[in-house]
Amino acid sequence: MAQQFTAVKLNPKQCRIETDEFGDLLRTKAELSEKYDIQPFFKSRVQVSAFVGSFMLNIGPATHICFEYNFFGDYAADLVLGDKAHRRFCVVEFEDGRLQSIFRPSPSGNSRVWSPRFEHGFSQIIDWYTMLDDLKKTERFKRDFGDGHIRFSAMLIIGRDTGITDPHDQFRLDWRADKVSVDSNNVICVTFDELYRHMDRHLRLNTGY
Repeated sequence: MAQQFTAVKLNPKQCRIETDEFGDLLRTKAELSEKYDIQPFFKSRVQVSAFVGSFMLNIGPATHICFEYNFFGDYAADLVLGDKAHRRFCVVEFEDGRLQSIFRPSPSGNSRVWSPRFEHGFSQIIDWYTMLDDLKKTERFKRDFGDGHIRFSAMLIIGRDTGITDPHDQFRLDWRADKVSVDSNNVICVTFDELYRHMDRHLRLNTGY
C-alpha cells in the first residue's frame, strides 16, 4: 500500500531543535550511513524533513511530506515534499554521507571519477521522473499531488564537504547540478553539510530562531 502524505505546519521552535540535532549529527560522525544514520534521523523528525524544501526556491518549507513514496513496484523515493496549494513538489534521494560518496580516486591516478553511489542516486531520480510521467494519468496522482499542471524538481543529498577537497571537483558538482536536467528539470546535488548550513541560516533569517 502506498504511503500517504502528511500535512506539516512549520513550527520554528521545534524546527530549530531538529536542525541543531542535524548539525550535531554531522559534527559527531565523519561518515554517515544512509540506512543507519540518515534515514532514521529524518523519519523521526518531521519539521526538519519538511524544512529541506527551503533549499528549493519554488517550494520553501514544505506543507506536505511523504517518506518512502512508492511509485511502482520497487521504485520508491526516500522523501517527497511540496507546497500542495501551489502545485510544486520535490522528490528527494538520500545517499551515504561518506568521503567518497561523490568522487573516488581514478584507477589511472589522474582526476577523480564520479562514485558509483552518486551515479546510483542520480539514476534513481531518472527512474522516478519516468514513473511520475506514467502516474500523471491516474486518480492516485490527482489525490496525492492535486489537479492541473504539477511542477516537480529533484534533490540528491549525498556526501560530505570534506570529500570535496579540489576546487575543480566542486566546479564539476556545481556544473552538473546547474546544467544536467531530467525531463527539463534540474537535479539539485548537495552535500549534507551544505544542506545544514542553508537550513540553519534560512531558519534564523526568516523566523528569528
